[in-house]
Amino acid sequence: MPPVDPRSVPPGAYGNWPGLNQTGRLRVDRARLRAIAKRLESDLEDLLDATKDLHQASSTPEAAYGTWDAAQNLVPSIVKGRAVLADQHSAFLSEALNTIKMLRRTAQVYDDVEAELERRVATVRAQLDGPLGSKRTTSPPIADSPRPGPGSLK
Repeated sequence: MPPVDPRSVPPGAYGNWPGLNQTGRLRVDRARLRAIAKRLESDLEDLLDATKDLHQASSTPEAAYGTWDAAQNLVPSIVKGRAVLADQHSAFLSEALNTIKMLRRTAQVYDDVEAELERRVATVRAQLDGPLGSKRTTSPPIADSPRPGPGSLK
């Protein structure tokens, strides 16, 4: 998922939507995205375990509901309900997995962009430290900003 272009959203369009500042710029906390993905992954494990219970319940023989007419009339609804529940469970598992993948990919996109920028800055600094920059006595340190500002990738 590519980064959101802040100009595509008018300022204030989302009110106090988390992650948007007053100028409409998106702030991405990659560590938080990965933490959410990890939590969803843990929840997905629980849902995968619940699938065993769903499978066990769906293998209950129809005779277990009774042989009287009211029970026999109820069996088609039970069978249909189990099928719908299984379909919805499967769809939810797929969407949870897709969400986990998307969160991880989004965080990785921001990491890749930052790594590319760092590589380009290092290349230019190396060029400047060559014959062109040999008269410089010191080079400015590369350090993280003490406080990321609006639109920061951190």
